Amino acid sequence: MKTLREDLHELAAHAPDVDLAHLAIRGARRNRAVRLTLAAAVVVVVGIAGGSALLLQEVRPRPPVVLTPPEVKAVPLPEKGVAPVEQAYRLFCRGGCRETGWRILTRSGETFQLPAGPGPVEATADGRRIAYYSEKDRGIMVRDLASGQIWKAPLKQPKRDFAVEYTLRMSPNGLRFIVSGWGGRRKPNMLVDVEQGTVEQLDSGWWPVSVADGDGPVVLAKPYDKTTQVWVRGRKPVTIPTFTYEFSALSPDGRRLVRVGQVLGHGTPMVREDGTIVTFDALTGGSEQRVPVSGLPGDLRPAKLGGWLNAKEVTLVAVAESPRSGGSGVAYAVNVLTGQARELFTLRGEQYAVPGLVR
Repeated sequence: MKTLREDLHELAAHAPDVDLAHLAIRGARRNRAVRLTLAAAVVVVVGIAGGSALLLQEVRPRPPVVLTPPEVKAVPLPEKGVAPVEQAYRLFCRGGCRETGWRILTRSGETFQLPAGPGPVEATADGRRIAYYSEKDRGIMVRDLASGQIWKAPLKQPKRDFAVEYTLRMSPNGLRFIVSGWGGRRKPNMLVDVEQGTVEQLDSGWWPVSVADGDGPVVLAKPYDKTTQVWVRGRKPVTIPTFTYEFSALSPDGRRLVRVGQVLGHGTPMVREDGTIVTFDALTGGSEQRVPVSGLPGDLRPAKLGGWLNAKEVTLVAVAESPRSGGSGVAYAVNVLTGQARELFTLRGEQYAVPGLVR
C-alpha cells in the first residue's frame, strides 16, 4: 500500500494533456489534501529539453537502477541492546495476504519486526531512537533502542487518526515532535514535547519541516499556487518562488534550508525537477545557491531531503524516474556546496522511513 501522494504520482505520469494541473493549483489554498493532490499531479522528472535558463542535469544513458535487496527474515524487536536504525520499511503483499507491518534494519545488519499497529514509524536522524503508534496506549511512543527506555506522548490519539495521510517530524533527540494528519475528519497538527509533557496546537495548514530539541526553532511550510511560505516560528514567514514540500531539515546554524530544485513548464507535468538542489536562508528567503546533483546512477532523480549529516552534507533520497521501472530508491549524502552525492544504502520495501528524512 502506497501513500496517496505516491499513488497519484504514478497516475500523473499518464494524465491527459489538459489543464487539470491549473485547476488543482487553484484549489491548493483550500486544504492540505488538495495541495497534496497537486504535489502528486505535478510529479517531476529529471532533465528538461530546450533552452531553460536554469542549470539542468544532463541526461545520459547509465547503468540500470539498483534492484531492491533480497528480503531477510525478521525477528521480534528486543527490549534493549539494539543498534541504530539504518532504515525502517514496510513490505506489502497482494492477492489477499496480510500486511507484514513495519521492520527496522540496523546499521549492524540486523532486521527486526516492530509490534503490529497502524500509524507512523520514524527514527531520529542518528537512528538511536524511534517513534511509533501504540494501539494499546492510543498514542505515540518514543523508544531508545539501546537502553530500551520508552517515553509516552502526552496526547491521546484514536486509531482512525492514522488511517489517512500523516506526518511525524522528530527532533534530533526524539523527545519533541510534530504530528500532522489530513484527509480525514480530524486533522491534527500538534507540537508535542514528551519530556516536558506538553502539547501545543499549531496553526492549521502549516506543514512541518523541521523540529529542534528543547525550545529550539520549529520550521513550517505552506505552499500556494506558485510560491511557498517558509516560517521559522518566532520570525516572519519568507516566500520562495516555487510550490514545494521537498525541504531538508534546518541546518545546525539555524539559518539554512535546502530544497529540491524545480522549474515551471507549460506542459504536463507543469512543475519538473531540474536535477539541482537549492540552499537558501530560511530567515530572510535570500542567499540562494543552486548546484546540480552529480553521482546518481541509472534513471534515479532527487526526490526527498532530510537531516544534516555534517556542516556540508544533507540526506537525499533518489528514486527512479518511472514508477514502473522495478527499481528501488537509494539514500545518499549530498554536498550542498558542490552537489556531489555519495551513496549510503539502498532502500527496501514499498514504504520506507529514512532517519531524519523530511517526508
